[in-house]
Amino acid sequence: MKLKGQVALVTGAARGIGLAHAVRLAKLGTDVVVNDINLESFKEFDESLEAESVVALLESHGVRAMGIEANVCDEQDAKGMVDQAAAEFGRLDILVNNAGGIAGLAKESYAATVSDEDIRNTIDRNLMGTVYCSQAAAVHMKAANYGRIVNTSSQAGMRAQPNGNYASYGMAKAGIISWTQYLAQELGRYNITVNALSPAYVATERLMRQSFGEITDVRRQLKVPLDRLAEPDDIAKVMEFFVTDLGDYVTGQTISVCGGAINF
Repeated sequence: MKLKGQVALVTGAARGIGLAHAVRLAKLGTDVVVNDINLESFKEFDESLEAESVVALLESHGVRAMGIEANVCDEQDAKGMVDQAAAEFGRLDILVNNAGGIAGLAKESYAATVSDEDIRNTIDRNLMGTVYCSQAAAVHMKAANYGRIVNTSSQAGMRAQPNGNYASYGMAKAGIISWTQYLAQELGRYNITVNALSPAYVATERLMRQSFGEITDVRRQLKVPLDRLAEPDDIAKVMEFFVTDLGDYVTGQTISVCGGAINF
């Protein structure tokens, strides 16, 4: 319960990695505001929640929780959500920018042929959502002279994928790495750290259904040295490092959370 009394906002937290972030923060004693464009999206992929709602699941850990449905791609929506969270709980200590994803079909995301619409929508979902939420949160964190911001990049943002696939997604995620570095430079004087996570493939229900067949086949394809795909909580554990006292002197960094598959 080392974060008891603090307040966190996690975007894209109705399922998958975002939900894992929210649950881990709740276990650390943090009051949690969860955001998603649809807070019941876990039902779309039959994810087991063990509660009637995401908010109820978090409250079962003895913390306060609130859900806000908002589109982080919209600047006013993002600002309104952040301000509402800070007003409801009286503070905002942690922001986890998790919302994202590729727009369009992965098979149509090659660098030379990806559509303008898919590029712009992917940048909005990933980079601009991160920008809007970070800017809104920075106002509250600067006033408190404390804050922890964790962004979500990807291995696709650190190196080109084979044959130029995932170009739009990689471009947006690379932008998040740069944004993280610049924001860390600006906000360090206010005791605010800004860091990023860079996962490879994570065994969420959405990824498995949309991109792959059996998990064993995926492992053979990716040749992960640790011989397993990441679980959502593997990513959340590194988030914990960033937002607790363990990461107090770490800022502007992007950590690969990929099981060693840095060249997949």
